[in-house]
Amino acid sequence: MHSVSINPWAAKCRALDRYRWRLLRQHHGLPGSCLRVLRAALVDFAFGVRARWRLASASDGQSCDFLLLQAAPKVIRLQRKKMLIEGVRARGFSLVETALPEPGEILRQRQLRKPPYPVPIRYFGMAAYAEWLAEHYRPRILLNDRNGSLYVPFLRLALNARGALLVHLAHATTVEGSRRLGMNDYDYYFLFGQSSIEALRQRPLRFGHSHAVLSGSHMVDLAYDMPPAEPAARTLLVLGVGPDKEKERGYLATYALLKEWASGHPDYRVLIKAHPRSQATFWQQAAAELPNLQVLPSGCSLAEALRQASVVVNIMSNAVIEAALAHRPVIYVNVAGTQDIFEQERFLGARVSDLHALSERVAAIAGNYSAYVERSVAFAEHHLSHGCKGLSNTLDLLQQLLAGMRPESILLPASPPDLGGPYRDGAVGPLLS
Repeated sequence: MHSVSINPWAAKCRALDRYRWRLLRQHHGLPGSCLRVLRAALVDFAFGVRARWRLASASDGQSCDFLLLQAAPKVIRLQRKKMLIEGVRARGFSLVETALPEPGEILRQRQLRKPPYPVPIRYFGMAAYAEWLAEHYRPRILLNDRNGSLYVPFLRLALNARGALLVHLAHATTVEGSRRLGMNDYDYYFLFGQSSIEALRQRPLRFGHSHAVLSGSHMVDLAYDMPPAEPAARTLLVLGVGPDKEKERGYLATYALLKEWASGHPDYRVLIKAHPRSQATFWQQAAAELPNLQVLPSGCSLAEALRQASVVVNIMSNAVIEAALAHRPVIYVNVAGTQDIFEQERFLGARVSDLHALSERVAAIAGNYSAYVERSVAFAEHHLSHGCKGLSNTLDLLQQLLAGMRPESILLPASPPDLGGPYRDGAVGPLLS
């Protein structure tokens, strides 16, 4: 039996309790926080109790160089990691892709193995799944996709005990205010660029420590290395927001403004690149009314859409970075008045919120196209390291890690220090031979 005083799994659980409490207190009063803690504890406790009775007797495992753990099965269907997967396999490495199941599915499939140390029952289900995952797939590197997952601290413990690494792949910039971005318990945290590391450093709560690597975007390749468009093309591309934002009054008003502008400018072709999870209901209806407005098919890639555009309109989408990288002038349009998390006004010009201002900006771009392209280039460099070579650079870095090399990185400690800070030896994790 391991001594409780040297039980790293129990220490991680205590740190998680402190972290989750402080997260709640950021947004709720004392009574509300207590109620939410109680509700979460009951859910976690029920999962833990059931998990103790559903442990697998053994794991018929395999082994792989990389295990890509996606946030959910539906994320796999979006194929956002397709280029990365193909690139890893093209270099001769084995990669297995799976998704984090719901607790009920974990229990049904008995994807649970007893952790090597005693764990409080409220965290037993998470710890047992992490142990099963590390034992079943035996990856040399686990590539994690889900922000804020409470399984992460246990995955890191289970992997490191086997000489493996946990690498988190940011799937967007980390400049938004989501509470999930406080999770920082990775061996390596691959980030898009300078703005991401600056935003993470400013967060008051970070659980765990990681070594941040400015890898660039693994979703960006040379397809975005395109010359500026011809201003005479008169094609406006609108980057849609996610389905949750599309329900909000401010974003609906922004959509209505853009539709009204398209109606008044039939000499411009207006293309809509909907968010991958959006049904684009508003824009489908608008396309039925306006002959110069078209919703691009879901199979049309962002690079293909940008190649058709001479000007891009962004509201609040990470795709604005790729648009700027592709040398397209960008107009920041937002009636909602929400926080400009991408610092678009700093680089691209003041926010547009009415019809007159939008018409003026489009005319200004047409009159001095190259100057607005330069603004986009500066914006892209701020957010995205390695530009169009983000995919190839990410693949190089992963290959280095497999070879036991440590890439250039920036220590991102826990904040405050008691939230799952550095391990006793201060190391980032084991080197791979």
